[in-house]
Amino acid sequence: MIVLGLIHALFWLATGETWEGPLSIRKPILFGVSTGVTLISLGWIYSKLTPTNYDRWLGPILSASLLIEVGLITMQYWRGEASHFNHASAFDLVLDRSITFLIILASVAIFDLARRSFSDLNATTSMKFAIRSGMVFLLVSCGLGFFILFYGEYLVSLNMSPTTFGKAGVMKFPHGITIHAIQYLPMLVWAMSRLKIHEHRQIQAVKYAVSSMAVFLLFSMWQTFNGLDRFDIGWAGAIQLLIAFAFAIAVVLEIFNGMRNVQVPRLDQ
Repeated sequence: MIVLGLIHALFWLATGETWEGPLSIRKPILFGVSTGVTLISLGWIYSKLTPTNYDRWLGPILSASLLIEVGLITMQYWRGEASHFNHASAFDLVLDRSITFLIILASVAIFDLARRSFSDLNATTSMKFAIRSGMVFLLVSCGLGFFILFYGEYLVSLNMSPTTFGKAGVMKFPHGITIHAIQYLPMLVWAMSRLKIHEHRQIQAVKYAVSSMAVFLLFSMWQTFNGLDRFDIGWAGAIQLLIAFAFAIAVVLEIFNGMRNVQVPRLDQ
């Protein structure tokens, strides 16, 4: 899926295809790369869990459902048809409903993986915290995705744009904010462990990172559900952004202070 997305990215660069809109090349690119990276991350988390008897079919269901979903979205792009909220023909309607069903299947598997990650997890304390936080954010993203699907269908029934909340709220904005926390947070811990930063500082840095992402998620929801564009920022949104930025700075400072305290071996030892 990642390769599929990258091939479409090269095609986009070569042809200058449009990036915005329901028929844009953006969908096969972003869905391919994003879903492929997410599957790699979930497979890595599976490797840190105690195996169960139903893993033999749960893993393939997760992988197959997302692979087919991205395949259908890509097919619709090449057909010149929208992949979501498309009721133009019986075939398009079946594809739209199939995509929703596949997302439900994948979300059930993701929920099970998140549930198990809070019990037996073969990782350091800081990595456990990063994985569990990332899975919670991924579940939030799934929930927001379902809201977009079902509320979007309601808007379609009213002959309104299914992707806009109120006057200018971008419904995919909060959905996209948290979907890749499952990569960002574990990679943060991995980088700090490579820098030999002490475990307690790693945990504190992850706490700041989670707080930053949570506040930024709050900002995205504030903008969207108040019918505001992502860049139409008032005083309330500005305060939330400043708080999120402050937590992000705290992450950097925690890493910097941790690096200063790393014991460098002497040459004569």
